Amino acid sequence: MLNYIVQPGHKTYRKFIFGAVLLFFCLLFITPSSSQDENQKYFELDNGLKVFLYEKHTLPLINLVFAVNLGTKDESDETSGLVHILEHYILFRGTEFRSGPEISQDIRRHGAYFNAHTSLDLATFEISLPSEHADFALRNQKEILFSLKLSQEELDEEKKVILEELSQTQDDPLRYATSTVYQNLFKDHPYQKPIPGKKEIIEALTVGQVEKFYRKFFVPSNCVLAIVGDFEINEMEKKTKDIFGDLKKEEISPPKYEKVPALKKTIEIKQEMDVNQAYLVIGIFGPDYNNKDQYAMDILTQILGRGVNPMLNYPLRGKRKLAQSVRMRYSAHKYGGVIIIYITLDPKNISITKRETIRFLKETSRLNYSKKDVMGDAKLYALDYLESAKNQIKFNFHQSQEKGLAIAISIARYFLLNENQERGSYIENIAKLNSLDLRSAARKYLSKGHYVIVTISPKKKK
Repeated sequence: MLNYIVQPGHKTYRKFIFGAVLLFFCLLFITPSSSQDENQKYFELDNGLKVFLYEKHTLPLINLVFAVNLGTKDESDETSGLVHILEHYILFRGTEFRSGPEISQDIRRHGAYFNAHTSLDLATFEISLPSEHADFALRNQKEILFSLKLSQEELDEEKKVILEELSQTQDDPLRYATSTVYQNLFKDHPYQKPIPGKKEIIEALTVGQVEKFYRKFFVPSNCVLAIVGDFEINEMEKKTKDIFGDLKKEEISPPKYEKVPALKKTIEIKQEMDVNQAYLVIGIFGPDYNNKDQYAMDILTQILGRGVNPMLNYPLRGKRKLAQSVRMRYSAHKYGGVIIIYITLDPKNISITKRETIRFLKETSRLNYSKKDVMGDAKLYALDYLESAKNQIKFNFHQSQEKGLAIAISIARYFLLNENQERGSYIENIAKLNSLDLRSAARKYLSKGHYVIVTISPKKKK
């Protein structure tokens, strides 16, 4: 997933970050079919816009997130990168009522944090600001999302920015490796298309193509609005209905896609770049957003490559000191998931590090993760990786509950991605898992021996 941070009116500060932001999907929140707490409310407007309100008075802020059921999955080979450039255009260009600079000035004047994300599944637009400016937040997001003014001149200016960022991606080893993993892991699936798009497509893009895409997908019935923060829930419901209720109802039947098939063979890509160290990046097919294995994979990722003392450190950073750094992440998308291991190392260690990493992955279905896995006196010396990981995840989860914007993003994603109305609480699902569950998930995903392996080494001196 490609995210970027935005500071209004300051284009040069746009920064791309590959990797998933750790958003625990807040599944303790109710679904539309459940009974609702007095501080939470779900409703749907006549025009089809789905709205979820969560009254939370921790801080005097309001956090508003729009999620549009539109991602790179909805692009064709001829429109690769269009969602991303449309997202940029919405953030930085004008509407029927205000220019881009005027919108940026208004956002700064209200002390707002303004951001957006493009992913394989969704485009999200968010704003966070003092709660007394709730009306501004609602009206601003309505205007930029549903009253966009498109022109070829403005589009051409935004294309220059996108093309510059695209060239930067090609020069960054981890961005390049991550993009390469996604394109090969999801080969022949709609997820295969890179989020930034293709240079030749972006260069030739016309305002007519963008407008056709915009008019098709940016309709209320294809969106979710999540609002979290310091407000009175009945008052916010009235404001939301008053402001968004006049949007025209337009029918849309979002396309559905097949699940991503598991990789059938290992794919290796080698690349030389102008770098001082080597990078070994291994991509693995993982469980999708609605697969119950996602909880076991969250724990495995924490144990193997994210915790204070991850297991991958032993074979790679122990006595042999094969790697300089090791980290691991897992991202669950609607139609498939991806697990990525990032390793930095000395170029001379590439072959042995690759061999040791794969050997370790194949053994993960037989490892002991809990004290309950060992017998007798060995329990005294065994590390309880499972309980440590659960505690860390629980800590991170509850910490995220203090961040209203993270909650709002999670809720918006949940309502567009979730297909299991009985999935329950995230933390409760994590708590139920044991070592057998971890070994089962490891056998299914990590130990199969089919990987996308990207090796980046320094250019050879001539």
